[in-house]
Amino acid sequence: MAHTHPATPAPAAPGQSAPAPAAPAQGTSMVAAPVQAAQAPAVPAPALAAPVQAGSVMAAPAQPAPAPAASAPLRPCYAPGDGQVWHLLRLVPGPDIAVAAAASLLAVGAERAAVLLERLAGGGLCERTGPGRYRPRPAPPAHPAGVRPGDGEALRRLAGHYLHTAHHAERLLAPHRPQLPLAPVEPGCTPERFVSREAALAWLDEEHHALTAIRESARDRGERWTVFHLAACLNGHYVRRGHTALQQRQWADALRAAHALGDPEAQITAHRYAGQAASRAGRHPDALAHLQRAVRIAERHGRPGPQAWAYYILAWTEEMAGDDAAALTHAICAAGLFARAQQWRAQADALNAAGWYFTRLGDPVQAGRYCARALDLARRHRYLGGQAAALDSLGLLAQANGRHEDAVHAFTAALAHCRTLGNTYQEAGALDRLGDSYAATGRPADARTVWGSAAAVYRAQDRLDEAASVERRLTALA
Repeated sequence: MAHTHPATPAPAAPGQSAPAPAAPAQGTSMVAAPVQAAQAPAVPAPALAAPVQAGSVMAAPAQPAPAPAASAPLRPCYAPGDGQVWHLLRLVPGPDIAVAAAASLLAVGAERAAVLLERLAGGGLCERTGPGRYRPRPAPPAHPAGVRPGDGEALRRLAGHYLHTAHHAERLLAPHRPQLPLAPVEPGCTPERFVSREAALAWLDEEHHALTAIRESARDRGERWTVFHLAACLNGHYVRRGHTALQQRQWADALRAAHALGDPEAQITAHRYAGQAASRAGRHPDALAHLQRAVRIAERHGRPGPQAWAYYILAWTEEMAGDDAAALTHAICAAGLFARAQQWRAQADALNAAGWYFTRLGDPVQAGRYCARALDLARRHRYLGGQAAALDSLGLLAQANGRHEDAVHAFTAALAHCRTLGNTYQEAGALDRLGDSYAATGRPADARTVWGSAAAVYRAQDRLDEAASVERRLTALA
């Protein structure tokens, strides 16, 4: 399979069977596809305008072609079905497409998709944009654009490919976060599956622009559940990578979709994450309005889990707005609701949040108790994200009490977990605070190194006030 990460196509949904991939001829390989393209029968470009059935992309029987005269000029060579493949590629939102996604678009196996794409690249109908990635070239003369039968099904397969693959990636990266169930995949859609968290994270980074384009395309076609589910699957990635502007845009779309659907669970989720995005952007009144509405809907429908998540994000938003007492109340409420819903990893996050607010309110004893409970719960449930957050809080407590060596150990451990998770947002804060402890223990060179890294990440994430604060400390250190 021509992937740049260790992923394999998922099995078809129960009761559905995806078309089997066509095997390459004996003695050939996908690497040899350009040579095969040059040997395909020559078909003038205008012949691509002939209608081709949507399912015919797999049917391209080899025909012997007469060898061109030595003096004849070289020209692109096409095979039957290339026109339909090229037409479907032109429907793809986004800058380009990977082989695995093209397999779902075309309803063929991944190996067959690779052969088809290489043949089109060899014939000049598409170009390679990177390893295993392609984009179509502009239309040849006399080739009509427009809609063909099967276009809608192809786009739904493609959207399903990205949605189900993103869902699987997020389940690996944040298994404790609840997700609404997805509809089964369309026949012919073969989402990818990952063998590791690193592979899942790499795919989300690589397909970042394609996923945005797919969501916008689904929005324009009125596919509301796809819009909502893509937003839910990508929210964690946007938070980890600090993509606040994208997070805001996607939840504006998803919120409209959720209310049009009339589904309470979708509405709770959409208001919760729209509030989170608004809070990260510094729009605290909007954030509070969204989160309070999420709480009301959850209470009305008796959903303790969603209600707990709304209270948890509401606590963080109250902190951003400067009300630590209200934040503490919401965090303790969230911890109790998470315990009732048996969401132990989420409870660890809420306990740690409460500990942090006790710290800010000047009660280090209670702060230490809550953060230690959070760390113990996160370790028992093998929750690296919760361990990173609790260690960061315990580092701050040690720092506040002048135990800077203990703080260095805690921040270093938190930083390692953040890097394992790819959580660059939290990584920047850990680097920032680690630099403070290095400076306090007389290690200016170490402080300069980690502060420089923190400032770079802050700026990359448009967290300009935090970057400026670190840079002032760097200047004072010099």
